[in-house]
This record gives sequence, C-alpha cells and structure tokens, in this order.
Amino acid sequence: MNQYVITGTKTFTYYKTVVASNIVDAHIKAHEPVEDPIDDWSLDYDEEYDDPIPMVVKHIEDEGEA
Repeated sequence: MNQYVITGTKTFTYYKTVVASNIVDAHIKAHEPVEDPIDDWSLDYDEEYDDPIPMVVKHIEDEGEA
C-alpha cells in the first residue's frame, strides 16, 4: 500500500472575469483595482444557506510505499 498526503480546503470560492491577451496578463489584471464594483471579485455564496462548508480536495500527493 502507498501513503498519500491529501490537501483540502474549507473556504469560499471567489470569481472574477477579465479580458486579457494571455494567462499571465489575465493573472495580473485579476489583481488590479477596478472602478466599477460589478467588475470586482464576486463570491458564490447564498446567505440563506446555513449548512457547513464542504471540504474540497485540492491536491493529492503519492508518497510511495508506506
């Protein structure tokens, strides 16, 4: 059997849409301040939803045989 390290997170996910020429440009533009709040980061969260935040697995690393 192998041993695995699993990384998970229980945080909110934020979204932002930018128009860019490539992925580097998009990353830079994502962190620039905006004039219109509608163009800023948005949170996919419903305040009436009161269940616990689910765990999301972000990374699994195989460390080989245990």
